[in-house]
Amino acid sequence: MPGDKTITVKGTPVRSLQRFIEHQLTPAQREAVFQALPAEYSTRLRGPILATETIPIHVLNVMCDAAARARGEPPEEFARRAGREAAGDAMKGIYRFFAFVLTPAALLGRAAQMWSALNNRGEMQVEGQGDGAATISLLDYPAEPALCGRVSGWIERMAEMTGAKNVHVEQTQCYAKGAPHCQWTVTWS
Repeated sequence: MPGDKTITVKGTPVRSLQRFIEHQLTPAQREAVFQALPAEYSTRLRGPILATETIPIHVLNVMCDAAARARGEPPEEFARRAGREAAGDAMKGIYRFFAFVLTPAALLGRAAQMWSALNNRGEMQVEGQGDGAATISLLDYPAEPALCGRVSGWIERMAEMTGAKNVHVEQTQCYAKGAPHCQWTVTWS
């Protein structure tokens, strides 16, 4: 269902991607990104977005892909770096306390709550939490590769911020590639 305007994300992740693009791209590259967006969002996303606003996730994915193209970077790498930055932004805010007091498994266990607070659809489940490993699934969500890359980077950075070492995140299933849902394995020491 790419392009489905009913699947939305709140403004906080949008603002994080806007900041990331602002720091990573030249003004001419940023203009190319805005030109790639649907007309109604080209102007809207040039300015500030309120944390309570909602944007279709597909628009955010188009924005991320266009930024990667403008920069000449593989979309998966750009999206993953953007996801890492978003986790850093989250830790500057409400979730900062969690990174200092929770283990990686416990913080990743909070991922479901974080997902539900920001997205109007989908369910994130964390399973198989043990010493040094967890499995994260995103159910009932028609993900696109740009989203998957951002989620991979977000998970990776969140785990690192708890003090975990040797964090490795691998997406083992992808809805965009025909799987029934997206899934990631996370390991750390």
